[in-house]
Amino acid sequence: MLDHDISARAAKRLLSAPDLADDRPGPDGWTRRRFLQAVGLGVAGGAALGTLGDDLLSGLTGDVREAFAGTPVGPNDGILVTIMLYGGNDGLNTVVPYTDGAYYTQRGAVTIPAASVLPLNGQLGLHPNLPYTKSLYDAGQLAIVQGVGYPNPDLSHFTSMAIWMNARFGNVSPTSGWIGRWLDGMPASMADTAAATIDSSVALHLLGEQRRAVAVSPWGDMFGSGTSATDTRMYSGMRAMAASGAGRGQWHDMFASTLRTQLEVARDVAPVFVDRLPDNGLARRLTLAARLINANIGMRVVDVSLDGFDDHEGQLPSHAALMAELDAGLRAFYDTLLPQWRDRVTLMTMSEFGRTSYSNESGGTDHGTASDLFVIGPKVRGGLYGQQPSLAGLGRWDRMAHHVDFRSVIGTVVDSWMGGGGSTIVNGSFENLGLFTTGPGGGAQPDPGGAVVLPPSTPSGFVALTPTRVLDTRDGTGGRSTPFGPQESWKFPVAGRFGIPVDAVAVAVNLTAVGASAATYVTVHPFAETRPLSSNLNPVPGQATPNLVVARVGMDGAVMLYNNSGTVHLVADVVGYFIPGSDVGLLALDPARLLDTRDGTGDRLGALGAGESIDVQVSGMGGVPDDVQAVVLNVTATEPTAASYLTVWPTGDGRPVASSVNMNPGQTVPNLIIARVGEDGRVSVYNNAGSTHVVIDVLGAFTPGATARYVPVSPARALDTREGVGTTRTRLGSAHLPLGLAGRCGVPATDVSAVLLNVTVVSPSTGTYVTVFPSGRNRPLASNLNATAGQVVPNMVLARLGPDGGATFYNNSGDLDLVADVMGYFTA
Repeated sequence: MLDHDISARAAKRLLSAPDLADDRPGPDGWTRRRFLQAVGLGVAGGAALGTLGDDLLSGLTGDVREAFAGTPVGPNDGILVTIMLYGGNDGLNTVVPYTDGAYYTQRGAVTIPAASVLPLNGQLGLHPNLPYTKSLYDAGQLAIVQGVGYPNPDLSHFTSMAIWMNARFGNVSPTSGWIGRWLDGMPASMADTAAATIDSSVALHLLGEQRRAVAVSPWGDMFGSGTSATDTRMYSGMRAMAASGAGRGQWHDMFASTLRTQLEVARDVAPVFVDRLPDNGLARRLTLAARLINANIGMRVVDVSLDGFDDHEGQLPSHAALMAELDAGLRAFYDTLLPQWRDRVTLMTMSEFGRTSYSNESGGTDHGTASDLFVIGPKVRGGLYGQQPSLAGLGRWDRMAHHVDFRSVIGTVVDSWMGGGGSTIVNGSFENLGLFTTGPGGGAQPDPGGAVVLPPSTPSGFVALTPTRVLDTRDGTGGRSTPFGPQESWKFPVAGRFGIPVDAVAVAVNLTAVGASAATYVTVHPFAETRPLSSNLNPVPGQATPNLVVARVGMDGAVMLYNNSGTVHLVADVVGYFIPGSDVGLLALDPARLLDTRDGTGDRLGALGAGESIDVQVSGMGGVPDDVQAVVLNVTATEPTAASYLTVWPTGDGRPVASSVNMNPGQTVPNLIIARVGEDGRVSVYNNAGSTHVVIDVLGAFTPGATARYVPVSPARALDTREGVGTTRTRLGSAHLPLGLAGRCGVPATDVSAVLLNVTVVSPSTGTYVTVFPSGRNRPLASNLNATAGQVVPNMVLARLGPDGGATFYNNSGDLDLVADVMGYFTA
């Protein structure tokens, strides 16, 4: 019986097979393994090594190369480098939750000090020994998939390795691995040099039913490279035997040629390992991997590994050394890889499990479950995916819950990068995580649906539209005529429809929840990306809940709509989109009041009656320029006498079938509005029923020539007073709360003028309002959110940043919790 506590090293050995490449010699006695090893050493185009070139072996450029060099990699073929971290990498000390008190409480001394981490946002940071890796994240080329694992996790190295290597859904025997099965699907003429592992044996994930990867030693331990006196005498005798008696028959001559070639190659290329390859084990392996790719011999998958992550004792120094080795390996790989291959290669880290949240008595951690996984490359859509596992309430022997099935990562990479067939390889359906901006090779590529997938970091200008209803699940508008059910996600294509071009990177819609059967929340996120923690609407029964949503467009030109509880109808009115080709940028303004029907500001004194419309001048007011095309307004309905809605649209256009603010009697309801400006620089406001006062504050203007362009990001939580994110874990009283935003949550540290936030007030103790304004500036008269006691109220906020890159939140009365999620930012 297999020992459940078998070591990681023994488990890997049991799950590997000896390399069999030498069983199939080709021309001049060469084998696939010897050919690939020579390429990795640089003797066949893998690297420029001075005199070590094609002249080193007379037959290498002829029959040998033709026999073993597969079809060159196609212009749109992706190449994958897998980095196996054997032993169970500690995700909590790799991607550190440095603002989570539970991490420090449970870990004790086995923690990374908050001041040492390399911050990714206000919650998470990388291990301090990963500076090069952090630079890849900052460049948008590193996706960090959080909380990766699988159901019913096993804590045995052997069993968990087998599950990861097999990577199939269902109760199936792990007789093959996912890369091996991918090889099985390749034509035989291409498969021989399509996959290699820089190791002495071939692990399960590289074994197929018919084919397997080739093992290439990273240490140059080819037969014939020994230098001891005994070895030298033996090799001399063999050379003499091989050189004498030619013509004794086909088999004798082939054996002699093979032996002579082996000895010559080993003698001549062994110094390369000593003089020209890094001593660092992973850097050495990844340098060889880059050379195999550079040689363009048809290599599509290269597997490397790093051992030693089973840290049951003395973890801090050992794990720190491994993180430094991983970082150095990535740098060595990209230093070696030729520029023409950079956008053709993706790297992915994997480990059989994570570690426990609690440390043990030996200064280490024990076998855990969920961990983090890296996907790296110029075509990777960088950012955070999944969800950081919660440490709240965990006991000493508890394990963290996973949020992303590792087979979804593998399936996404196979489908989006390696040419397809992911569901066949993993034996089931999986969630495509949308990890890539485009396919391998050239620039933005159309997807099958015709939408162009652009990098999310593309700065874009705005194009305003007259509000247009694109979705109403009550009547079938937009292709759906049923409410959303509990925990239901629904794909909604927008690019290429409703007047939105296929290359739009984000859309602005006013989203309204109607007829909720239970308190719930609604989240909008890019299609094919993991649903973020943030929410856009918080509906309750008996109330129509609106909010502006600026949603980044995902794969297939689509967004995903998710409802958490009960049933709810959703109504969406599009008001514009962001596109790289537009020259219309944002001019961020100090909030200025344009209309207040309570005191006559804006030339209107008195509430709007049922069915009444008024025109509001915006151009030339509050800093809005005369050539404005659209304005950012905070529109508030207050003291309504009946359930009603407001519509804001360009003056001179016909009033659209759309709503901008929805309210019930007695409520004060604000909503951020992006409105195209109509005749004479005005917008029109309509009230449907009863009477209501209206307050309008202008926050920004979209105008030609303005330099600020919008960059959407994956929604990221910047503030949560309930969890201590971005601040201490405490409810905010009647006070000011500063929040740094520059350099966090995907927002650059410099050259940012404003950040688009979804701000949510949670359970205020009394009726109050919240104002968000630039740090270091006087608080304006305007409010961004209004809430009554016990409510959960979200609103989109355009937050201008102060000189220190921050914004200030002000609560007027009582105490409350505040949540803020970053949706994107505007360049300076």
